[in-house]
Amino acid sequence: MHADLILRNGTIHTLVPGQGPVRALAVRAGRVLAAGPDQEILGYAGPGTRTIDLAGSTAVPGFIDSHVHLLSYGQTLIQLDLAPVRSIARLQELVREQAAALPDGAWVLGRGWDQEVFAEGRYPSRHDLDAAAPGRPVLLRRACGHACVASSRALELAGVTGDTPDPEGGVIDRDASGQPTGVFRETASRLVAAAVPSPGPDEVAEALERGIRSAVAAGVTGIHTNDGFEGGFSAGWDMYSRVLYGRDLALRVYWDVPVADLEEILATPKRTGSGDERFKLGSVKLFIDGSLGASTALLSCDYSDAPGNRGVRIMETAMLQELVLLAHAAGMQVAIHAIGDLGIQMCLDAIEQAQKVVPRVGRHRIIHCQIMRPELFSRFARLGVVADVQPKFVTTDLRWTDRRVGPERVKFSYAWKTFLDSGVALAAGSDCPVEPIEPLLGLYAAVNRQDLDGHPAGGWLPEQKLTVHETLRAFTTGSAFAAFEEDIKGTLAPGKLADVVVLDADPYLVPAPALKDLQVQMTIIGGKPVYGD
Repeated sequence: MHADLILRNGTIHTLVPGQGPVRALAVRAGRVLAAGPDQEILGYAGPGTRTIDLAGSTAVPGFIDSHVHLLSYGQTLIQLDLAPVRSIARLQELVREQAAALPDGAWVLGRGWDQEVFAEGRYPSRHDLDAAAPGRPVLLRRACGHACVASSRALELAGVTGDTPDPEGGVIDRDASGQPTGVFRETASRLVAAAVPSPGPDEVAEALERGIRSAVAAGVTGIHTNDGFEGGFSAGWDMYSRVLYGRDLALRVYWDVPVADLEEILATPKRTGSGDERFKLGSVKLFIDGSLGASTALLSCDYSDAPGNRGVRIMETAMLQELVLLAHAAGMQVAIHAIGDLGIQMCLDAIEQAQKVVPRVGRHRIIHCQIMRPELFSRFARLGVVADVQPKFVTTDLRWTDRRVGPERVKFSYAWKTFLDSGVALAAGSDCPVEPIEPLLGLYAAVNRQDLDGHPAGGWLPEQKLTVHETLRAFTTGSAFAAFEEDIKGTLAPGKLADVVVLDADPYLVPAPALKDLQVQMTIIGGKPVYGD
């Protein structure tokens, strides 16, 4: 049996339990045929075999990002990127430049600002935006996506005034006179976002394609993406089909659908896992709280730096339990955004109740699970709940998490090692565009638990560091398991999909601080090079 593709003369970590690194890999019909020494694998060569000399490079299974927002990411590649901004003054400069380049009346849109790094030491306001772009509608989302700032013109177009009440699950920041400052948190952001003109189908398709191409260049071969589409579930299914198949884009997509689309899904025969190896229906995505950066994650005790604040409850307990049970009973997986310990507890309660009513392990996921309590880890394991974590968060959040939650609660924050030691399945992703799409940055963060400048010395909460092997497994086998795909993805075992990423150096051998400097040389999906060929 001849191979279609052979990779040789490299170091190949198959991640197959008990198998050390091998030198070569053979692929046939999009799947791994064999892995082993060069001479053994070259025996599979035939007249039509393509052989790639890795020249000492290292290959690992393709990275599977367990949590992204692909559509939002693609849109940020078109809008203002505010992640590098370190002051409100610089933010104003970028808004001013963008406004000058747009037609009259067009919205200035952007994402990525973080008040924690601003030289001014405060949130931006509508007045800041008004000064930069007078009379222009401006909407800029915070890095986490759980807060935004809008200009006065944007508020006017949205019909938001001082008399507008806070919506359920959201907060409108107000000044001493009761007028909106321009900052909106959680569901309140929708009040302004609803006034932004919707992109047309071609714009949506272009954003998805940009996001896909960027992900593949970063070594990502599969994603679990949470995207909502105007027109609901059917519109989203059609759009993904149009982009992935119509434009012949190779990225494998597991689509986590907003809970608002659940009723429409249940009226169809489609359920979690429907689709094929390129595009599948994933979980039903719910939110229980906000973000730690915006001080809206739901905690059981007050924020240490904001007495009286315990975060924002996006959904009441009864509604959460009703929706989880409805999805679970229908054969759907649920993935619930929960960052604070009270939010996590509420999610576990709802999952446990659903599994008692309909006894089946749904392999449900809790996304982020950042602020934990000791007794919650064993509940994850007992209920078979996947901890879906984003290691890159630590490079940003270590600057202020201690003061947000205090010295005692922080001991159980971003506790990935404790999850593993408790027997909890761990899947890893980026939450892009909240953080960059590159899994190698997540690898660096999990192993070092430092910011990108190497601080603090020794790592933040170093007892929670993961090894390179543990982190690679979370980004491969862990994410595959979270999508019920461990039989076809996650390792380079014979018979599994030949999704491979080639790196310029061996992550097991380079110094830990150098992990962030690793480069993707080639991405292979289904045995076909799709980047770097």
